[in-house]
Order: sequence, then structure tokens, then C-alpha cells
Amino acid sequence: MALRAVLFVLVMTTGSIHALGQTPTAPVPRVLRAGGQISCYAVVPGDTAASLAQRLTGSTANRHRPWFHIVDPATATTVKKLRYDAIQSGWHVCVPSERLSHELSVPLLSAQDPKAPIRNTPAGGAIGEPPVRAAVDLSVLWWVVPLSMAVSGLVLAGTRKFVGHRRAVLEIMSGFGGKFVSEFERPLFRPAADAAVSSRLRFAPIRRRLEILLAPAAGRTYPNLTDHKRNVEYDVHRVVQTLRDASFTCGAPYAEGHWVVIPFRFDIDRQQEGGP
Repeated sequence: MALRAVLFVLVMTTGSIHALGQTPTAPVPRVLRAGGQISCYAVVPGDTAASLAQRLTGSTANRHRPWFHIVDPATATTVKKLRYDAIQSGWHVCVPSERLSHELSVPLLSAQDPKAPIRNTPAGGAIGEPPVRAAVDLSVLWWVVPLSMAVSGLVLAGTRKFVGHRRAVLEIMSGFGGKFVSEFERPLFRPAADAAVSSRLRFAPIRRRLEILLAPAAGRTYPNLTDHKRNVEYDVHRVVQTLRDASFTCGAPYAEGHWVVIPFRFDIDRQQEGGP
């Protein structure tokens, strides 16, 4: 009678008998009527016969043993072992309690305790065993926190140094570019004109590159590399010699639309070698 009560609880927990229009008085499988304590497990999605045998009995090979059964509670019949390759969620796997792995401290459902609920076990864990939380070693904080603060301080200091250095490079480039343009247009200046040339400065501080762009002012034709290339090259050389700034190395001028681009390479290590 105890085994019949066990099967009745299994059937009621799945709810599949009522769904199929059967009654709770379905026959008990013959293999479960034998004496002894039986423990059962509800199959959930993702379970396989091999994984259940490994988890419950400690070996995947035990799924082929005569005492390892998978039961369809909807029909109260055992599933043939030939069908173990495709078991369904809601079925039950039942084994003698003495065959359970020693790691299982609590049986899922026992004939001696018909009211015990079915308990599913996460993969790799023991049935009925509460999840284990890893303990935090507070002693680690004694060196992690100071190390994090030191690293953060170094990063902040490095960022400030980079920003300050970049700002200084831009100021040096801007000052040199302004002096170059003033000296270039000095002999071209006419009292009646506001400016002898149009000019722009283009900076690339990370690449240490400065580009000075010159173009004719309104009503003028100089400078340009089409009609006055030799004159432009002469004036560029004249200005560089006048400024005498060893930290800037001049490249060959080239045309970019109506602009004459004069590239310079900035070498901060040579800044003290010469000067205006």
C-alpha cells in the first residue's frame, strides 16, 4: 500500500493524468510493486537518461541496469530502455534507494515518506543540498584597496601630465606659426592693405606636426606654387633662417587648392638648441 501511495503522489504532482482524462486509480507498474524503498526524480528539460544515472547513482552505465526505471506517470507504465535516448519532461526516473549515490543526502521521494515532495537537483550538485556561497577572504582587501588607489592615482597623474604636455606643445606651435606668418608677409606689407596674405594653422600635436597654410589676400596673386614657386621657396627659406628655431624642421611646400601648405616637424628635444 505504501508503494501505491508513492505512485499516486507522483501522478498527482505531474498533473498529466487529469489532462489526459484518466483517473488517479491508474495501475501501479509491476516493477515498482516489489518490496524495498524506491526514490524517484522528476525529469526536467535538458535531462538525459545518462545524466540522471550519473547524478543519482554515480555512473551513466547504471541506466541499463534492471533496477533503473523511467516511468510515464500519465499511463503508470515503465518506459522501455530502447526509448531512453529521447526521454520527456514530466516523466519520472525511479531507482532503489540503496542504489543512490553516497553524495545524495536526501532522497527525492521515498516509499517510507509518501508525502515528501519531488526535488530537482541542479546539474553537478547533490539533491536537497542548499547552494554553497563562496566565502570572501576579507584579508585580500588589505592589499587590493591600496593597490587600486595607487593605480588610479598613477592613471590620473599620467592623464594630467599628458594634457599639460599637449597644451604646452600647442602653445609652442601656435607661437611659432604666428611668428612665421608675420615674417613671411613683412616685405609684402602695403599700408593700403589690411593683410598681405591669408593664413591658417593646422596642428597635429601627437604627431608633432604643424602645417602653415598661406594664400593670396584679396586682390593679390602671391603666394602660389603655380606662378611663383621659386619665390615661395625663397621666402620660406628666408623666414626659417630668420626665426632660427631648431625645434622646427621645415618640409617641402605643396599645394592644396588655392593654399600653399608649409609642413613643419616639431622636435621638443631640440627646442633649447636655438631660438629667435
